[in-house]
Amino acid sequence: MSLEAWGDEGYPSEPEGYVTDERAEEMFVAALQAMREMLARFVEQGGNPEIAQSIRLNWNPSWGPDPGKPEKVIASCWEA
Repeated sequence: MSLEAWGDEGYPSEPEGYVTDERAEEMFVAALQAMREMLARFVEQGGNPEIAQSIRLNWNPSWGPDPGKPEKVIASCWEA
């Protein structure tokens, strides 16, 4: 649908705060990394370090290459 139909032709094509597909994918990966580490730490506290390590090593290839430790991924997502 055209923005002109609603009288919005004066707005920029990407409004302030617009999230690109690339940025959304970066944030999705960061969330997956954080969730994976959170789950591993929870399991580790329960006294099962082997399963925690297995959780840390698993990654679904359909999400792209495993980006590594969550600290790197999360920090890179918040950079301007």
